[in-house]
Amino acid sequence: MVTMLAVNAQTDTAGVVSVYADTTTIKPQEKQSWFKRAYKFLDGVFSPPRDTNYVDTQDRYNWCAEVQLSSRFEQFQLDAGEDFNLRVTPKWRTRIGPFFGWRFAFLGYNIDLKSVFMNDDDTDLSASVYSAAFGLDLFYRRVGGNYNIHNFTMKGKDYSTLLHGEPFDGIKVGMTRVSFYYVTNYKHFSHQAAYSQANRQLRSAGSLILGASYAHNRMSINWSKFASLLNDINDTDYDTNKLYGKQKNDEFSLTGGYGYNWVFARNWLLGAELSGSIGYLLQHTATATKNDSDDESESNILKTITDFGKKNIAFNGTLRTVLLYNNGPWFFGTQGYIFYYQYGNGLVMTRNMLGSLYFYVGFNF
Repeated sequence: MVTMLAVNAQTDTAGVVSVYADTTTIKPQEKQSWFKRAYKFLDGVFSPPRDTNYVDTQDRYNWCAEVQLSSRFEQFQLDAGEDFNLRVTPKWRTRIGPFFGWRFAFLGYNIDLKSVFMNDDDTDLSASVYSAAFGLDLFYRRVGGNYNIHNFTMKGKDYSTLLHGEPFDGIKVGMTRVSFYYVTNYKHFSHQAAYSQANRQLRSAGSLILGASYAHNRMSINWSKFASLLNDINDTDYDTNKLYGKQKNDEFSLTGGYGYNWVFARNWLLGAELSGSIGYLLQHTATATKNDSDDESESNILKTITDFGKKNIAFNGTLRTVLLYNNGPWFFGTQGYIFYYQYGNGLVMTRNMLGSLYFYVGFNF
């Protein structure tokens, strides 16, 4: 605390001069706590200034609650060219659960309507952090034991009719993925308005979306179990022990895409986002490269490039769509999500397509 002393002189009408002291107390500015400084910094990072003609940031709300119903489908394929091609699909899964959020992050749990508790053979966890300019998606997935065979060919012979619809629990698929993305036109285009309902899009706008991701992929298939199933149905004696049954790799990818939010009526939003990525694979399972020395029509340079692409290059693609009504305190809508990814080990190409459909209703407060 600082006290200021001032000497003032005043002359009255009689010509008498009076001298008096004026003391003023000045309070020093209070120092903000580290928590307030950290919150102010994070708020500036997560909520940079935006054009209020395009985006309503809904700063009057800090919390959000919603109930979500979701259905998931998948198609998984192993392709080894003329050697074999196997495609399987699991059963549809429908889940319902509550979600609770604070500004930028959502937490919740979806209950499988067929199996309330998680298990090692079928675990699917995800989390997302959305801000105005960037986002972070975390994805952990372990699937196996609930596949049905869709089609199968081997050595030019098609066994799809014999095996179609047969259950097969010999495939285990795992993926752990971390994705970061940056919204270039965040002042006009709100990613949060479409996919987390924390903002409202007031006028139509679009934006380029750039990012990077890391993933750990692994796949294993029990060919002995598959051969037993095939032999039991076809009454034959096939040996599939020589077929390669494991893949394990780390993937480093760069992503680019475009998103657009169309405000076609008051409080209504129709949005779509399409992105693709290309990545480098670091293999962790030893594989022998297929011997193509007999094929003299293919140059050594082209063969090297082809082998590198089959073993070390991964492709991913994502499509998101949303139809949403949001008047501020209340919102409801539906979202569609399709994720395709493929990678190989030089001999077998793995292709997987995941799809999800969401219905939700909630409120901000």
